[in-house]
Amino acid sequence: MSVDHVPITSRPRRPSALLLVLGLVVGLVAATALISPAKARTVTPLSAEPLCATVGFSQPPGISNPLALTWSHIGNRTNGGVTYRYWMVQELHGSTLLYRNSYVARCSGVTLLSSATIPTSSAFGTPSCTSSGDYSPPTSASTERYVGQRASRESSFIANLTFRYWHRERLSIVTLTWVYDSSFVARC
Repeated sequence: MSVDHVPITSRPRRPSALLLVLGLVVGLVAATALISPAKARTVTPLSAEPLCATVGFSQPPGISNPLALTWSHIGNRTNGGVTYRYWMVQELHGSTLLYRNSYVARCSGVTLLSSATIPTSSAFGTPSCTSSGDYSPPTSASTERYVGQRASRESSFIANLTFRYWHRERLSIVTLTWVYDSSFVARC
């Protein structure tokens, strides 16, 4: 009796287990995508932190603020890759906007790193009110950089005052660059 040798290549082949598993996974992924499509996750200024991405916005009355608030962007200064954005907050009393306070927001792009209330002080007759731009006190390793200004009333009975925003920097002896020191608002 002779046994015919059949070459291996002519035998019917079964799909490997790996191909079967791969086919199942691709089928499940495709079915899931058809049932629940993925949402696009793009970052736009509308979904970003308003203090870092807008030029102004309104805040309706709430528990922490019984009056409507208006946030107005004054200007920016940058130190070491961080942008300092300055804001004036006003309260709506009837039809009049009254000065409430000021903030500085530390931003990296549209991401808020921190924010703080800025002190406001009367500065009539000082360089903070009279200087037309940046001001460096004599023999000082610090400088005050002008950010911007806005007029507002503090009371319905008092005329508009000018609020001038300043960004104070100091010279770092280690890096020989200007670094952020503090912020203030001059009431003029």
